[in-house]
Amino acid sequence: MRGADQFLDSLDRRATVVETEFGPIQVACEGEGPAVLVSHGGPGGFDQGLMYGRHLRDVGREVIAPSRPGYLGTPIASGRSPVEQADLMAAVLDELGVEQATILGYSSGGPAAVHLAARHPDRVRALLLDSAVTRKYETPGNVVERVFVFSTVGAWWWQQAATRWPKVAVSGFVDGFSTDLDKQQKQQTAAWITSEESRQRLVQDLWLSFGPWRARREGFANDEHNEPDLDPLPFSDITCPTLVSHGLNDGAVPVEHARHASGQITGAELILVEQGTHLLPTGRDFDAIKERQLDLTANNVD
Repeated sequence: MRGADQFLDSLDRRATVVETEFGPIQVACEGEGPAVLVSHGGPGGFDQGLMYGRHLRDVGREVIAPSRPGYLGTPIASGRSPVEQADLMAAVLDELGVEQATILGYSSGGPAAVHLAARHPDRVRALLLDSAVTRKYETPGNVVERVFVFSTVGAWWWQQAATRWPKVAVSGFVDGFSTDLDKQQKQQTAAWITSEESRQRLVQDLWLSFGPWRARREGFANDEHNEPDLDPLPFSDITCPTLVSHGLNDGAVPVEHARHASGQITGAELILVEQGTHLLPTGRDFDAIKERQLDLTANNVD
């Protein structure tokens, strides 16, 4: 598939491979200012991390976006478990010369982010959990739905939609990544996203971060192997300021994950978003989350 090869080549040019004591890991950095390391979801890669941290990059933060093991240019052997991935990301900070960073865990990147904050407290300024997996979890969807998204053909189709038919891509995202919204609410949500180019671009880039599937398959399978039997996360060991944010209508990761995590982490703040989907920066009420994230990512966190 020549187009897929070209897309992968373009991704490789945007990132570098860093050698650590645990193995190689692909990473990209954008912006300047206090560092924010994004632990991306599944499927995904450094490109999804850059996308999800864009709102912070644009207001004076450096976004550090590694590809978790099994995704894009990071081999699965560099870290299969969330604990191993946490240690790998701490090693990335070492290699990049970053003394301390805020950790943002998105979706399936949540467990590694929690372990990083618990295991390396001196390296973590604050913990942000957005739509994050924080307890036992199984990827939702029936066989047909999963084939239409999490497969070679599905990832290819949605990449085509994201590139050629952005409104179709947005509607498909709202249908697939929200729950308990009626038809009118879905239409309103899609219209809100497409009414501003930056929000629409986030959805397009999310779809683009799902493929080519062959470059994401191993990491996604590893996440699916880990999550149904996920050991209780070390919430009691987290001492840094923590913000947990989640959409009340998230159709990918149930909002109970956020309630669970915020209830277990001492002093954690919880922000729940009405009609919020699995991509919080596209929501109507994201500004409140953004402002609090900016406070917590500043060098002088209280």
